[in-house]
Amino acid sequence: MNSLRYKLSTLAQTFWFIPAVLVVFSIVLAQFLIWLELRFGVPSQLSFIYQGGESGARSLLSSITTASIGVAGTMFSITIAALSSVVSTMGPRLLHSFLQDRGIKLTLGIFVATFAFALFSLRSISAGEEGESVFVPHYNVTVVMIYATLYIAAVVYYIGHMAGSISMTRVVNLLADDLSDALQKGTEEAEQQRQFTMPPEGYFLAAQPLHADRGGYVQYVDYQGLAKAAEHHEAAIELLVRPGTHVTRGDLLARCVPERFDIDEYLIIGNTRSDKQDMEFSVRQLLEVAVRALSPGTNDPFTAMDVVDRFAEVLSQLQDRSLPQGVIERDHTIRVLHDVTTYEGLVDEMFVQIRQNAKGTVAVYMRMLEALSKVVDTTTRPDRCEVLKRHADLIMSDAGELVTTSSDLRALEQRYQRFIELMEQNVRD
Repeated sequence: MNSLRYKLSTLAQTFWFIPAVLVVFSIVLAQFLIWLELRFGVPSQLSFIYQGGESGARSLLSSITTASIGVAGTMFSITIAALSSVVSTMGPRLLHSFLQDRGIKLTLGIFVATFAFALFSLRSISAGEEGESVFVPHYNVTVVMIYATLYIAAVVYYIGHMAGSISMTRVVNLLADDLSDALQKGTEEAEQQRQFTMPPEGYFLAAQPLHADRGGYVQYVDYQGLAKAAEHHEAAIELLVRPGTHVTRGDLLARCVPERFDIDEYLIIGNTRSDKQDMEFSVRQLLEVAVRALSPGTNDPFTAMDVVDRFAEVLSQLQDRSLPQGVIERDHTIRVLHDVTTYEGLVDEMFVQIRQNAKGTVAVYMRMLEALSKVVDTTTRPDRCEVLKRHADLIMSDAGELVTTSSDLRALEQRYQRFIELMEQNVRD
């Protein structure tokens, strides 16, 4: 059931879903208004309804039909040109954020819905030739004026919205919000879990292997459905992959004891990564912005520092809260063990490549040390402090080799000492 819900959710988030719904609604509305007028006519007391004749209605609907599709085509051609330039700077994977923008999808929906409504209304006009009775869809002509008004409003909104959407700061903020939401969801899940007694080491060594029958990225895992199936088969399963993992045909997916069962319906493998359960997906997108900003062709350390600030903000919100343990039980029996994102893995994903690509950029080193100081000031867990200290040590090691100016080295040393003081104070408290 969760897999079906995931597929329906994915379908609803496709770029064409909202436009398709609005087009279908507009066609149905056009046909309904035509039927309504043919059946009951237009009451005389409805003075706001269009009162013109056949030629006026035909001209109006023809103009709106032609203009709506023409303007829509021109605007989206310009949009594609603008996005191609932006994507070359921020990375092609960020196109996903634009395609998921509900404002853009709604605007496109209004554009094509106006065209569809006007076109289907136009085809119903009859001039009374060849013995046919004259028919003018007065309701439709009135409603198409409302569509045209919405169309103009959508054009104005779209121009302003797109101008803001291609802003680097807005993109970084949106990706940071996605990452914050993913971490919040993960910590809420962890809070609902109790402490488990893990199976003894080697418990799954004699288990039955389960291999992938196709390659791609693991997009979704129905953990609860998998646990329920394991309970039904009186089995326990160790899942060796997680959402975001790339597998090839024949790769080992899981190990099951005492006997294996089919798990294909509980795993969805596709051609691209998905942000539904992949906590590191938003990290990767933000990281790509920073790495591209630090490339020699771009050389924009300010954007990289902006990304570092967002990483620090997200980690500071995490504080001492736990991440999911990767254990699911039913009736006090462990049924599923699965791989999860750890704090160390998350911090490594955030900072390693930025440090490697900074290549002696002092401003970025300083901002990373300041960010680590902010994060270490929010946690009292020794294991997490050690993870953060390891990254601070790596930054100082790189700086010692790549930074030659003594004043810059002193500034970095001061920030490093500040980090150490905060860490020791929090661990001691």
